[in-house]
Amino acid sequence: MIRSPPYQSVVLIIRSLIHKHTKMIKPIIKLLLLIFVTSLSWLSCNQNSTSRNPSALFDEKNDTIIAKRQNELNPSYELGFLSKSYSYFWIVDQDTLNFSINARQYIKDSTLHLSIYHKEPTAFSTAIVHIDESLSIIQEDFPLTKLGSIYFTSPIYYTDVIKELSVGYEKQFGRKSISYEQLNELLFQSNLNKQIDIFVSSLNKKVIEYSIEKFHLTDKQSLESHFKNIDFSEFPEYVIDGIGLQVQLSDE
Repeated sequence: MIRSPPYQSVVLIIRSLIHKHTKMIKPIIKLLLLIFVTSLSWLSCNQNSTSRNPSALFDEKNDTIIAKRQNELNPSYELGFLSKSYSYFWIVDQDTLNFSINARQYIKDSTLHLSIYHKEPTAFSTAIVHIDESLSIIQEDFPLTKLGSIYFTSPIYYTDVIKELSVGYEKQFGRKSISYEQLNELLFQSNLNKQIDIFVSSLNKKVIEYSIEKFHLTDKQSLESHFKNIDFSEFPEYVIDGIGLQVQLSDE
């Protein structure tokens, strides 16, 4: 879970100034905002033993700040396996978004792996945009040529693709259990694959395999009480579900 930074009140004050001043002054105020976020984030992370070396990137086009922090490696299961790990998170319109990316690089083969985190549903296209927005700051810490996989949260959290996937599953398989190979093929045939393919192609990568961790079908009635903002009326009775969506990549 992403917590609001301790400097939130400072951000609020400066944001209000941005909207009240002229266009000539606005770039100066934005620069001050970025300085505050970077310097105060540094102070905050120095007080937290789990992270260090914070930084931030201001996206002029989207009025967005992407902040980062380097994570200390857990000696129990990361030290000796990972060379480094960073977290990247968004600040937009005075608020920290419920969206973050963890990037980690393995010692054995130097491959880079991204994990996407959020607790609220969003469009899959929005998740792709956020990843794309972060690339310029991620590449300061990792070689994008080594990108080997992207791990998304449960498919149920992506409102623009889960309905299509669930309908497609019901048409082909009903409520039957299927093999990993069949699930992989279903995902390759989906609009989700089209979106990912366009994105990773720009990095000279291609998708070689999909998988859904702990894949299962869930009764949509049990989901309606948990996801209040999703209209399940046109969904089939059973919806594709799982802990996370794994996308394996290779060079084109």
